[in-house]
Amino acid sequence: MAKPTKHTNQQQNNRQVTAQVQTVTTHYQGVVPHPDILRGLDEVVPGTAARLVKLAEEESMHRRELEMKASEANISAQQYQLRIAEQQSKAVFRSDFIGQIAGLIVCLSCIGAALYLGLNGHDWLAGTLAVIPTGALIRAFVLNRKPKQEP
Repeated sequence: MAKPTKHTNQQQNNRQVTAQVQTVTTHYQGVVPHPDILRGLDEVVPGTAARLVKLAEEESMHRRELEMKASEANISAQQYQLRIAEQQSKAVFRSDFIGQIAGLIVCLSCIGAALYLGLNGHDWLAGTLAVIPTGALIRAFVLNRKPKQEP
């Protein structure tokens, strides 16, 4: 039998120990916890899983109701803005129409008065009075044109 040498004794005393550690991480995202977690909770406190699922369902229903109310409020506000725009458009049209009728009355009155004054021998006064509707027509049809915009 061979005697162990000093060198072999050192090798036996200096043994290396290797340990291996394995870590497993799982990630689950959702409103309700992972089914394994639910099972574990249900084992600790019976009925917990059912209550958590019910709570998640109620929260989801509440969120959908709030989103529906927000959508309805947005639609209502847009409809209100459309009604206001329509009323403003009608008011502007009405105002323009009344202005045109008033302008027509003034022009016809001036032309009638100028005609009457001209027939009764007041030529200068008739000519001066005829300038008012003539100037209004020139302003309305000639000077009020907008320049053409090039595309």
